[in-house]
Amino acid sequence: MTTLVDRADTRFDGDRRRSDDGYFHKDETAAYLEYGLSGRDTMVVRIAWQDVRRARGQSYDEARGLAASEIGWRRQVWRRDATVASLQAMALIPGQGENVANQAFGSGEMAAELRALLGQGLGRHGFVEAQTAWRWRDGEYLDEARLDLTAGWRVTDRWQVLAQSFSVWSVETDRPGARAFDQHKLQLSVSRELGAQTIQIGASFTPTGRNAINQQALFLSVWRRF
Repeated sequence: MTTLVDRADTRFDGDRRRSDDGYFHKDETAAYLEYGLSGRDTMVVRIAWQDVRRARGQSYDEARGLAASEIGWRRQVWRRDATVASLQAMALIPGQGENVANQAFGSGEMAAELRALLGQGLGRHGFVEAQTAWRWRDGEYLDEARLDLTAGWRVTDRWQVLAQSFSVWSVETDRPGARAFDQHKLQLSVSRELGAQTIQIGASFTPTGRNAINQQALFLSVWRRF
């Protein structure tokens, strides 16, 4: 379970310059579930409830309800020593909230994503992981390429520090009314294990982007193994 407070009052234009852009407020509570179906197969589910508001010039949008829900399946395809490779297929089901970046709330149709994951353990104390994905969007919305990078370091038996980056690029320019964009976020967090639970707290910011809002966020997560 993750609770997120996300704010923005500037945006990146087509030349990556920051400019005033009204405001964007998002408060979100998301539930995640990963359930092992076998030693190699995992079911993945995400459901998020949002309260979002966006003011820009004379326009104002707000929404309260479910954002895009995700359900998928991940399969480990290769493992050698401390290196693991997996593939993940995901379906995205639109809701009332934020379903597509830089679009009015409630916009968006069904979408699908194929993701490749590669993780490398660094002894007892750390790991690195890279995930790359392609997201197909129905309707007028542009398909996306994504790259997520994570480095984790266990400071003690219970404390861990995580540094992450999340990048997205539009990969089409020929759909009517669509505008190419990209956005890149950096996130730093710490986590502590408490028995079967892990508590994680962190912050993220957006150092650069193109035709995208400049977001900053704080979040608190509680994970439980069962």
